[in-house]
Amino acid sequence: MRKGLTVLIIMIVIAISGFLITGGPARKGAKVVEGEALTENFTVEVVEVVRGNIKQTTELNVTFAPYSSVPLIPKTGGTVVEVLAATGDQVKKGQTLFVIDDTQLKLQVKQAEAAYEIAGASLAQLEKGASTEDLKQIEATVLQAKASSENIEAEYQRMEELYQKEMIPKKQLEAVELQRKIAATNLTAAQARLTAAQKGASEEQRNILKSQVKQAETALEMAKLQLSYTKVAAPISGVLAQFNVEVGGMAAPAAPAGLIVDNSRMKAKAVVPESYINNLKVGEKVTIEAKALPGSVFTGTITAVSPLAEQATRQFPVEFSVVNSSQALKAGMLGTTHLTIGEATNVPLIPVSTVLYEREKPYVFVVEEGLAVRRNIKIGLNSGEMVSVPEGLNEGTMVISRGQHQVKNGMLVEVK
Repeated sequence: MRKGLTVLIIMIVIAISGFLITGGPARKGAKVVEGEALTENFTVEVVEVVRGNIKQTTELNVTFAPYSSVPLIPKTGGTVVEVLAATGDQVKKGQTLFVIDDTQLKLQVKQAEAAYEIAGASLAQLEKGASTEDLKQIEATVLQAKASSENIEAEYQRMEELYQKEMIPKKQLEAVELQRKIAATNLTAAQARLTAAQKGASEEQRNILKSQVKQAETALEMAKLQLSYTKVAAPISGVLAQFNVEVGGMAAPAAPAGLIVDNSRMKAKAVVPESYINNLKVGEKVTIEAKALPGSVFTGTITAVSPLAEQATRQFPVEFSVVNSSQALKAGMLGTTHLTIGEATNVPLIPVSTVLYEREKPYVFVVEEGLAVRRNIKIGLNSGEMVSVPEGLNEGTMVISRGQHQVKNGMLVEVK
């Protein structure tokens, strides 16, 4: 009795062991590949590895800014007597925007013209010599020039004192200083002319008078230039974005009167990660979209790639020139651009969705003789839909594109 019970227990143990080893009736006759038992076929879909061209792009945020922005700064000071433009006007380079009182500067031009004529006449008189009547006239000219020089010298001293007390602008002092120089030149020329007439001309005197003629000519040109500054013109073509001028107000070089922006083109500014910066070339064309103008696409050209990264972000500033013929783009708008960071031709390609990862290492499942086989790969450029595979796959290989997340290495599969 006890012996029969022992035999029964042994048989039960053997049966259980056999069940555990074989996995039960469901796995009877199962095929084993690479140490894993295979179950019944699992239905999958596949794509074929093809060769083709691929381009990888990245999207960057951009900020639009004026291509150029130039402050409107008068080159002379005075009272505004006429305003010919308003904020928001489209202006052209050289267009007069407002006019400053030119009364004093016109007088300076006349004075400079007179000095130039006197210097020329002195030189001409020296060349031909002087009569008794000429000597008297020259002496009277010297006295007149001396009196004028003394009066202007006194005026200059008074203006300098006012300037030191900050009661007048520097430009006003400079205007009187120009008159002072012109008067001094007139006196010197008159005295030289008198000396030459009295003693006869020497070569040295001729050279002095020629030099004075040249100085008088230069002074006249400077006076005319100062007069031209009373018509304040646009330094560039663009839109008058700011304009702070009124008739009767004061204009001065120290106070910008407005701001002109060139909006026919815009700058788009972005920052690029260091991994992409060496792929960008000046002159490369890109497409740019403005978030405030959905559906509008603008063409941009890379105009500047900074060789120095920003300290805060460790990214590199890049600038694009954007044609803005419609003038729809405004300074301060935000947008996006798509930059090409890599291209390849005639390389193996598979859909991005077929690639799996294990600890950041890419792999796919391929179908070989009805089995799902794991294949480690190396991936290259990514277009968003397709990815290049420089290592691990050959053209024509069947890669599982649906069901790859459920299959196991060595599993029996059926291609749909």
